[in-house]
Amino acid sequence: MDAVEDPQTSVPKATFFSTAGVAVIYIVSTNVIAGIVPNADLLNSSAPFGMAFAAMFGSTIGAAVMGLMALACAGSLLSWQFTLARVFKTSAERGLFPKVFAKVTQADVPLRGMFLILLMQSALALMTVSPSLSEQFERLANLAVVTNVIPYILCASSLKAMLDQEGISNERCNRNASYFLSGISVLYVLYALTTLSLANFAGGCLAAGIGWIAYLVRFNLLKTNFIVEQEIK
Repeated sequence: MDAVEDPQTSVPKATFFSTAGVAVIYIVSTNVIAGIVPNADLLNSSAPFGMAFAAMFGSTIGAAVMGLMALACAGSLLSWQFTLARVFKTSAERGLFPKVFAKVTQADVPLRGMFLILLMQSALALMTVSPSLSEQFERLANLAVVTNVIPYILCASSLKAMLDQEGISNERCNRNASYFLSGISVLYVLYALTTLSLANFAGGCLAAGIGWIAYLVRFNLLKTNFIVEQEIK
């Protein structure tokens, strides 16, 4: 949050509008593609967008679109690496991760943390090697679903406690509506978990469990103090 102006306002707005925008684009584009390319071909394709453009404008345009999408993915991955390194840095400053992730260069870049993250990602990629990139991506995505929805369920379930702690009144935030939406979201993510295979579910739970054990050891057994944002500054 230290690199964002007015994070209390800008981050929620950016999160909401970007998520809504991506959802609209995704739903519209997938429905358009489904109307152009037969479903059987889409299921067997690793590049459905390229296939759709090839069907509309020819193979050359389709290949160009696939190349541009690969370039966009590379740019997104690069920006995500910097974001992830910054998240690790802030977490390390608060005592959640080893201090090596908090070390920065003169340009305030957590370079060591980025290399360590790259090593962990490479190890995870080798552990999930699959016959095709699409299968490997699906496996990693399913693991990410479990590791993300578990803390999401916990956060949604603790909404009342967070509102009380922040002193947010009902006039500022309709609590009944918030509780209702929170409950709906929890039910949805629980349903999403039922669509995963047992191996993916177990792997995600194992990863989340390791994180909880590390947290328990560090803050309960070793009595390490959690550093809040004000103390960091």
